Amino acid sequence: MQVPVIDISALYEDDPNGWDQVMEQLYDAHSTVGFSILTGHGVPARMMDDLFTASARFYALPLEKKLAYRYGANLRGYLPLNTSTLIRSTLGSARKPNYSESFIVLNELDESLWRQWSGSAMGGYQVWPTEPKEFEIAVRRYRAAMTRVGEAIVRCFSCMVGLPRDGLDRYYEMPNPILRLLHYPALAARDANQFGSAPHTDYGCLTFIAQDDVGGLQIKAADGSWFDVPIIPHALVLNTGQVMEAWSGGTLKATPHRVINHPEKSRYSVGFFYDCGLNTRVMPVASMTEPMCACKPQPKTYGEHLETLLRANYSFAD
Repeated sequence: MQVPVIDISALYEDDPNGWDQVMEQLYDAHSTVGFSILTGHGVPARMMDDLFTASARFYALPLEKKLAYRYGANLRGYLPLNTSTLIRSTLGSARKPNYSESFIVLNELDESLWRQWSGSAMGGYQVWPTEPKEFEIAVRRYRAAMTRVGEAIVRCFSCMVGLPRDGLDRYYEMPNPILRLLHYPALAARDANQFGSAPHTDYGCLTFIAQDDVGGLQIKAADGSWFDVPIIPHALVLNTGQVMEAWSGGTLKATPHRVINHPEKSRYSVGFFYDCGLNTRVMPVASMTEPMCACKPQPKTYGEHLETLLRANYSFAD
C-alpha cells in the first residue's frame, strides 16, 4: 500500500485537462487509501519553514509561560501534554492520553452564529502568545495560504461526491478551519498503548498536514497493518475526514491513522483542518437537498458532530 504523490499545480492554472487529471488522481487516492501527498500546492517553502521555527520556539518556552495561553471553556490556545484522550473514536477508546502538546487556532465566530455556538468548543476569542514575537504573524500567513489550497481542493472533492465544481461552496460560505501546531516530544521507552496521537479518523472534511523530517505518521492498511507515510520536504499530506466520507456515501475513505513518538527526537507538524460551516448536515450530499421529514430523526450538523467528539476527548475548564 502506497500513498499517491499528486502535483496539484494545475488547479491554479487555466488548464481544464490538467484540472480534470488532478481531480481523477485525488479520487483514485481517496477512494482507496484515503490519503495523498500534495506537491505544487503553492504555499512557499519559506513560509512553512518560518512557521515551524516559530512553533519550535514556542514549545521551547518554560511550561509556566505556555500555560498562560492554556485553553479553557473553548478549544483555543495551548493544550499541554496528556490533556487529550481519544475516548470517543471510530477505533474505540484509547488507553492513555496522547503524548503531545499543541496550540489551536480557530476562526472567530460570525455574528450570525454567535448565539448558537458561543458556548461551544468553537466559541470564545483567540489567544495569541507574545513570544516568540513572530508566532502570530507566521500562523496568520500560513492559515491564509492554506485557505487558498483548501478552496482549490474542495472544488475537486465537490466533483468527487457527484456535484458540480461549485456544489460544495454553499457549505463553505462560513467555513470552520482549525489550525493545530503539534509537538511530539521524544519518548524513549514507549509501551504498546502510548501514542503521540492514538489511532483515529479525523472528525471533519479535509485535513492537510505539514510535517518535519522526523517521521511517525502511520496509516492503517486494509489488512490491519500500519505503514509509514513518506516524508517529502514541503509537501502536504491530505486525508479525508468523517464528514467528507459521509457526504460521499462512503465512497471516499476516512482512513485510520496514528502518530508514534520518535525515541530520540522531537517531532513537529502542523494540521490544517479545512472544514465546512457549523450548521452543515452530515449526510450523503445526494440527500441534503431533500426536505426533512418531521417524523424522522434529524441528521447531525457538523457543529453538533464536532462538539460531541471534542467534549468527549478533551478536558475543558468549567
